[in-house]
Amino acid sequence: MSVLRQPNGSNKAGLTRRDFLSLTLASSTLAMLAACSAPAAPAATSAPAPAATAAPKPVATTAPAPAATAAPAVSTAAPVAQSFDWKKYSGTKLRYLGWNGPWSDDLAAKLPEFEQLTGIQVTWERLPQEQNRQKAMTEFTAKNKDLDLVFVAPDVDCVKYFKAGWLYPIDEYLASSKMMPPDFDLKDFAEGVMKTGNILGKQLVIPHQVDVAGFCYRKDLFAEKGLKPPETMDQIDEIFSKLHAPPNMYAFVSRGTAAQGPVTWAAYLYSFGGDWLTADRKPAISTPESIKAIEFWANLCMKYGPPGTTSLNWPESSAFVAQGKAAVEIDTTSRKSVYEDPNQAKVAGKMGYALFPKGPGGAKPWVWTAGTAISAYSEKKEAAWYFVLWTVSKQNQLFTQVKGTAAVRASAWKAPEMDAIRKVTPDWIDTTLKTMEISDRPINPRVVAVMEYRNRVGEVLVKALQGLKGDALKAEAVKCDTDLAAIMAKTET
Repeated sequence: MSVLRQPNGSNKAGLTRRDFLSLTLASSTLAMLAACSAPAAPAATSAPAPAATAAPKPVATTAPAPAATAAPAVSTAAPVAQSFDWKKYSGTKLRYLGWNGPWSDDLAAKLPEFEQLTGIQVTWERLPQEQNRQKAMTEFTAKNKDLDLVFVAPDVDCVKYFKAGWLYPIDEYLASSKMMPPDFDLKDFAEGVMKTGNILGKQLVIPHQVDVAGFCYRKDLFAEKGLKPPETMDQIDEIFSKLHAPPNMYAFVSRGTAAQGPVTWAAYLYSFGGDWLTADRKPAISTPESIKAIEFWANLCMKYGPPGTTSLNWPESSAFVAQGKAAVEIDTTSRKSVYEDPNQAKVAGKMGYALFPKGPGGAKPWVWTAGTAISAYSEKKEAAWYFVLWTVSKQNQLFTQVKGTAAVRASAWKAPEMDAIRKVTPDWIDTTLKTMEISDRPINPRVVAVMEYRNRVGEVLVKALQGLKGDALKAEAVKCDTDLAAIMAKTET
């Protein structure tokens, strides 16, 4: 039977994941995303979750078994139907190294269903993100065959883990009718979202939760001024000029610390036609497209934002909107859980959600995902794959969606169970679904030293917010690329 192991200790934080969980589906993803985008300790590829200071919280669950190399990128075409036997690996015992959080808490409670369906027993260990990563690296380095599955954020963990040979690609399973339930329906997953789990040409993860960048705005103020959300970047300045009335109302607010600014800025980078890296994996912060994205974003912050943007993290920036001091935040749409909280926000019921505006490079907002990967050292990879399939089944995606974790399957967003939320914020649902369809851009650079790389870029952004521009900004970006190349030379082995 499944073993549930509860740790000692308690979470101590100001803004925690569970503070927002009961509000909307946006809540749990907001906390996960904020954690993934926080500055990391030197030895880790990502920062600790802002609200997580608790002791480990293990729970029994399954883990996919890793293997050697994999087949080509995933196709949504259904394999020719053959019999699929959920009981094939009955009696197998799996171990899953997971994260703390609502998705894990909610699905772990359903483990008896998985055991009854498959006969597979799962030990699900739940830890704060950084403890998870530290333990995962320790066990992977030791080539521990006892670890079958690991919770990952692809754009933080998977380049490092895959380059080290620690994760098993799942392409062959996705292409095999013997390994895919006939009712699984890969087309239910947006192609862009699936691509976030494809690292260096190999599918490592089927994402189980998602967050997207979007345009979050005061629809009441827009209506008063006869305004509509901008469809393109070049419409933003005129719109903001009609909303800006400091110090009572700032048209715009953005997080802007060296650690957090790059998260917001990444969507501008892509939409201006730039990227973190060139096609041959060289740093690309000094390209014309990147420089234009830096200048555009910094100008919006300086011209229409409150003083002190360089000190704003996500709780502070979202608080400006929630307390009625800023009209627009162009960032994660999971801020909805903050804006719509009637107990904390003055703007509850007044917010609208629209697509991230198109730039010269098109509409390319970022998409953040998390999922479960199979350890390359597992000797039970196929049984572990069964667990992965179960976690992202239509039934479980709807279950975790209704519980508060934004799902990846389109069917979960369109289900009757979503009608209550759809009546209140239909634009939030439409924006999320549309963004999942049009983009596969990650928040972070696809490198091993994710946070070191990103924080170095953040230093350039901070200088731009302090007024650096033109040739001086270009020179700083060139120096940044030189430093980033040195970082990659030490870590991309």
